[in-house]
Amino acid sequence: MASSSSSSSSLSSPIPPQQKHEIQEKYDLFLSFRGEDTRNGFASYLYGALSAKQISTFMDDHELERGDEISPTLRKAIEESKISVIIFSENYAFSTWCLDELLQILECRRTNGQIVMPIFYGIDPSVVRKQNGSYGVAFAQLEHRFQDKMEKVQQWRYALTEASNLCGLDSKGFRPELKLVQKIVEDISLQLPKYQPSNEHYKRGGLIGIEESIKKVKSLLSIGSKDVRIIGIWGMGGIGKTTLASVVYQELSNSQFEGCSFLPNVKEECERRTPYHFRKKLLCELLNEKAILKMNTPFVASPYILDKLRHKKVFIVLDNVDDWIQLDALVEGYDQFAPGSRIIVTTRNVQVLKKVADQNIYKVEGLSQSDSLELFRFHAFGKNSPPIDDAMLLKSVVSYADGNPLALKVLGCFLRSRNKQDWENVLYNLQKFPDQDKIFNVLRTSYEGLDEGIQNIFLDITCLFNGSFTRNEAERLLDSGDSLVKIGMDVLIENSLIEDGKHWVDNQLWMHDLLRQMGRKIVCDGHKEAGDRSRLWDANDVCHILERNTGTVAVEVISLNMSEMTRDVKVCRSALSKMCNLRILKIYCDNIDIDDNKFERKFKFNLLQGLDPYLSEKLKYFRCDLYPLKSLPSNFTLENLVELILRGSHVEKLIWSHEVQSVPVLRRMDLSYSKLLTEIPDLSQLAPNLESINLAGCTNLVEVLPSLQNLHKLTYLNLDGCSKLSEFKEISRSRWYLDLVKFGGIKNFLINICQQKLAFLKRFTNNISSLSSPGSHMICQQFPVNLTVLRLRSLPIEAVPLSIVSLFGLVELDLSCCKRLKSLPTNICKLRSLELLNLHCCSKLENFPQILEPMEHLTDLTISRTGIKELPESIDNLISLQILQLESCKEIEFLPNTLCDSRTLQFLYLGSCSKLQKLSPLPPALLFLKVPCCDSLKSLPELPLFCESVDARHCTSLEKVSDWRTAIQHITEQIPSKVDFFGCQKLDQNTLNIIIPDNAIFNILQSANSNSEAELCYPGDQIPNWFRDQTSGTSLKITLPSFWNDDNFLGLALCVVLDVNKKKPYAQVRINFKLNFKTIDDECPRKFHSNMLVPADKCLDHVYIMHVSKWLLSLPSPLQLKSCVSEVSLHVFPSFLDYCDPFNPYAELLNLENEYCEIKKCGVWFINKEDVERFNAETIQCKKKRQRFDDECCEASGSGSGSDEFVPSGSHYEEDHHD
Repeated sequence: MASSSSSSSSLSSPIPPQQKHEIQEKYDLFLSFRGEDTRNGFASYLYGALSAKQISTFMDDHELERGDEISPTLRKAIEESKISVIIFSENYAFSTWCLDELLQILECRRTNGQIVMPIFYGIDPSVVRKQNGSYGVAFAQLEHRFQDKMEKVQQWRYALTEASNLCGLDSKGFRPELKLVQKIVEDISLQLPKYQPSNEHYKRGGLIGIEESIKKVKSLLSIGSKDVRIIGIWGMGGIGKTTLASVVYQELSNSQFEGCSFLPNVKEECERRTPYHFRKKLLCELLNEKAILKMNTPFVASPYILDKLRHKKVFIVLDNVDDWIQLDALVEGYDQFAPGSRIIVTTRNVQVLKKVADQNIYKVEGLSQSDSLELFRFHAFGKNSPPIDDAMLLKSVVSYADGNPLALKVLGCFLRSRNKQDWENVLYNLQKFPDQDKIFNVLRTSYEGLDEGIQNIFLDITCLFNGSFTRNEAERLLDSGDSLVKIGMDVLIENSLIEDGKHWVDNQLWMHDLLRQMGRKIVCDGHKEAGDRSRLWDANDVCHILERNTGTVAVEVISLNMSEMTRDVKVCRSALSKMCNLRILKIYCDNIDIDDNKFERKFKFNLLQGLDPYLSEKLKYFRCDLYPLKSLPSNFTLENLVELILRGSHVEKLIWSHEVQSVPVLRRMDLSYSKLLTEIPDLSQLAPNLESINLAGCTNLVEVLPSLQNLHKLTYLNLDGCSKLSEFKEISRSRWYLDLVKFGGIKNFLINICQQKLAFLKRFTNNISSLSSPGSHMICQQFPVNLTVLRLRSLPIEAVPLSIVSLFGLVELDLSCCKRLKSLPTNICKLRSLELLNLHCCSKLENFPQILEPMEHLTDLTISRTGIKELPESIDNLISLQILQLESCKEIEFLPNTLCDSRTLQFLYLGSCSKLQKLSPLPPALLFLKVPCCDSLKSLPELPLFCESVDARHCTSLEKVSDWRTAIQHITEQIPSKVDFFGCQKLDQNTLNIIIPDNAIFNILQSANSNSEAELCYPGDQIPNWFRDQTSGTSLKITLPSFWNDDNFLGLALCVVLDVNKKKPYAQVRINFKLNFKTIDDECPRKFHSNMLVPADKCLDHVYIMHVSKWLLSLPSPLQLKSCVSEVSLHVFPSFLDYCDPFNPYAELLNLENEYCEIKKCGVWFINKEDVERFNAETIQCKKKRQRFDDECCEASGSGSGSDEFVPSGSHYEEDHHD
């Protein structure tokens, strides 16, 4: 087999992982190739691509020096690799070196389970298999050369034959060569996560003693059984539950499941938000639908969501769940998940697991003495020789961790690089504490070894953050104006008091809750009264202190989450007056989305009496969401303030006392959605070090730019929705200014003057003279020059200020919903750092400027809902563009031909472009093409090889699709495929009978081969011929094929012809499929249900096709029907999901039968592995037949009933289609 049908089949390993010898894997991949054929070409390109993906590759030209002993060095490199790639080329067999490599690779395949991937580069696989052609010449020479070692020659022959029979890739199927390189890298990237690590691999990562636990958890998971299963991992804090779940998740998630989600810190997250908010996040990740996050109700019983989950085999990890309510909210209805789905729950409370996983609970015990010692050595000494040679001292220190991995890690990191006397001192201190506090005391030892400044940073973090947090967030909050915080964060990470987020989202930090509890215990120790503590975080404590004025000089930090309040709170006017050491005041509400203007709170935080003028001079961070007063305290001391956040406040004027001359260290200010704010001071003078200003939603603010002009450190400015800003209105009223913008500046404009009439020149000079008039706004009005993010959404501007092109570091420019905007300057291409430009809903913008110079970084361009009539041919200067959004551009008629030159464009959205008649050739890297409701569009050009999703719904004038090249092995497996030509009634017969059905074959086979989803829709009244079983009506009896229920069976394709005869707004038709399996005793022990949702729009007959994976055909108990099934029947019937409110996820299920729609025909295709292989083999042949069909259509148009170019194995049509 020369070509692969999927990533999984193109890499071959003959033995199960558990039988592998224990080899320490040093390399991900070993590359075997003939140097003179590919060293300076293909092999080098492949090596570079692998390296770019951080795939550790052994390539002998890079690793071996001249004179090395070849056999021992190569043998070791091959044994230490997880995968071997063999590049068979024209002269490969002439090298005994290559042939010996091949023998060793195949030996490792047999003994170690090494994965082997052959690449046939410029050579036919049969030449390698049969040793003819150039390989025959080579072996003639070898037989002459090794006359006395013919046994060796025969071994080489056998090896070539064996390797050529493995699934691999043939270069003939890939043009250009880069696509072959991409495919190899893709396959290897998919396979590496599945590779089963050895014990040594775990140890190198510091995961000592975890191997047996992993085996036991995997045994409980019982991957392969068809039930839906929850397993629990239970144990004390710090014992390694999260680490164990993380490792299992990483090893299984990439290879076994269609949807995966790891939710860390469930306990903390559910305390911060509701469990239902977390459930929405979970479902969003599993179903890859961001719209779920916007739904306002928990939709626990939503039929739409449950239907989706029934079709998806998922793997979920819920980490640190501490009560049944949390678990129930997150996994309610889990038994409705697709068969084979798995959920892991980690907890300290075993009662949480009793109801759902009573028989599947794994208790994590402490490490053995030997494993404890090894883990401690790993963190205390690393790879170095231990400086402490006292074995008894080592054992004594380790014994105090009591086998707890967290304690061992923290203690080891703390004692790293310390001398023996320090060790003895630590042991002496540990011996003073009682046994019941062992773990806490070990952790506290590490804390006490820190410098005082870093101890304070640690305590601040324990009290300010409950869950994960970013480093930037922590450094901002604790900003002291020097490098101490940055250094302190590094020290805390080095000492394992903070985790650097290896298993979490990028840039996220995390503190184990045992360490957080320890930190908070340290704060509370010795201070019975909360007002005497340095840090306050408990909502009840904070509310009591603010009401009763019991705070003291000891208080340095207050953090109050108003969503945790249990009653209304009336703050005493002098509540903060005694707290002269207060550094951080954080009053926030994490369950309110201020950006969406949802300010409702269950309990009120009242400041009706105001606050005493005095606030601590040491205050660095002041945040008060929904601040209820009209101004800040009159004597608010600001000299140390670093960050001011008053989101959704009632402040009218941001004016401080006349005594305040400067706010020298203020870096960040957020007054977003302060709708009463009308004025801000001149911040250029008052706060020269500002880096970020957010004034979004300040709808009464009149003037901003003069206050910001000289803020040279400002990088972020958000003015979204500041609709009354007068400076933009004044600029936009000047016609001469619009002329300047149009021509790209004063220089270009003056050149153009010579070509204009005198009247125009007179008007221009008159307008120039008006600059001297009182109150006029100079066009040279400058933005702060170092901005990287500028958001001007919904501003009343007609032209972009010319000064914007001086923002050389600008990365993001948002001008969306500027509905008066008429033009952009041509020199916008000078924004060389720009990555995102958003012009959405700029309805008066009719022209997009010429891109006169390459813009190397712009990846995302949104021009949807604008008045733009055409794009310039110079759009090819957007050389990095990946996303182009042009939805609802009603005036655009065509796209520039140069768009096809883009090598990076992947997403093209053109929906509702009503005048668009045709598309230029499409760029080769395009993945998604969306052209729904383009009423005038008559044809689609040839669709690119990688295009996986086409949405052409309601393109009522569409007549043809030129071509759609397909090749299964090229498609990215993770992205579901959807092809939708609903309502395209004018499509010609070639498109309906050949182009779309051929692509449907491809989509179904690709989905079957990769367990992904596929749905297709197009106009028609015939079930395609490759559905072996089909009938008119809604019921069908099926004869099972011979491969039913064995490993060759890949799933079902289901098809219906549906006629919707009446439109129903806010509704969807649900096509229900029910399979009944009858046994010889005439019982029905087995039923299978599935469905697909389609629009409830009135339209003539349409063909709907969906793929049902093999997994979904299994109930909680394994399917064992092959020997006893006597009959299978299919019944199809429609129902409606009626959404009275389109924004409400709840839908009423209605059985309206033929009142609204009718199912006219149905069909089933049982998919076999042989179908996939045959599709690959016959692709070229089908292309030739396609041309023949075109010729026939010229003579007799349109009588075909469907594509019969490809016939599935086992079909009764097969005999009629052999040449």
